[in-house]
Amino acid sequence: MCFGYHERPGLENTMIDVIEKGKSREQNAPSNDTEYTFRYIKDGKSPRTGRNIGDGLYGDIKPEVAKSSMTGAARPGRLIKLYRPIIFSVAIVMIATLLYRRAIKLDTSAHTDNVIISIEQKGDSVNTAEDAETAVPVNADITLKELGYYICKAETEGNITALNYDPENPKAYWNLYMNQGGSNSGYVSDLARDAVLDYCIRDTLYGMEAEKAGFSPETDELADVRYDAERMYSELSEKARKNTGLDEELMKEMAEREYTAHAYMRYLAEKDVENGDASSVLEAVTINYDIGGSFYTDLLGTYSITVNDELWNNVRVGFVTINND
Repeated sequence: MCFGYHERPGLENTMIDVIEKGKSREQNAPSNDTEYTFRYIKDGKSPRTGRNIGDGLYGDIKPEVAKSSMTGAARPGRLIKLYRPIIFSVAIVMIATLLYRRAIKLDTSAHTDNVIISIEQKGDSVNTAEDAETAVPVNADITLKELGYYICKAETEGNITALNYDPENPKAYWNLYMNQGGSNSGYVSDLARDAVLDYCIRDTLYGMEAEKAGFSPETDELADVRYDAERMYSELSEKARKNTGLDEELMKEMAEREYTAHAYMRYLAEKDVENGDASSVLEAVTINYDIGGSFYTDLLGTYSITVNDELWNNVRVGFVTINND
């Protein structure tokens, strides 16, 4: 008898076969009565797969043991085959659920008076007004119709891009999935909805802060704002007005709130430039007062903000004032 060795790097001196001189491999095959053993002498592991042999037992394994072990063990390949129909069914259900949710749009016209955002200042309220009757409120409840103003603006601006993307089917743009990494990834309609929420919260907080500080834009500036809001409202279709719950007066009021918040942000930024803390108003707004800025992040921490996600997450921006036929 001589032992054959596999001469591959990493498997030297690993006995893998037993062949008697002068006989073929078939002639050396063991009979049923022969106690033929497979021996793996490299740490009790298969030189082919590197796995332990015989449920972790090293040494000799008789054919009947090896056979029962091979047929009875649950191999990964067999598990995959066994559970493949289940995995496939679960995947189909998940995809169908996602598509169903994407296809269903909330009837916003039935929920325009529902509160979507509740804002409350943490701790003791600090007001600049001494008279309790003129104290500035530090809480706010924002309804879906108020958010409708921001939805209208987002859809008006986004529709320009949508028509450039596909003039025949602008809905396709809002259904695009943008893979930009992290929280910036998602369907365009969902990303727009997130932006609407963020902008509304930002403007509401700065509006409240401006009121506490006694800040207000010039009257002629607000007159221009109201005129632009009136024009924007006149361009809305009847269905868009119904879906948002907006009327002309609320459109003007929301435009004033937005403008006041932005004016106060610029006012704070100008102070930074005067104090040498920023080289320009745009720089100060970007790094301090806009979403993600240091001052705004701290400001957010002074308020408790609750969002009605159950309702809001079913609003599909891109299909409220447009693409609603």
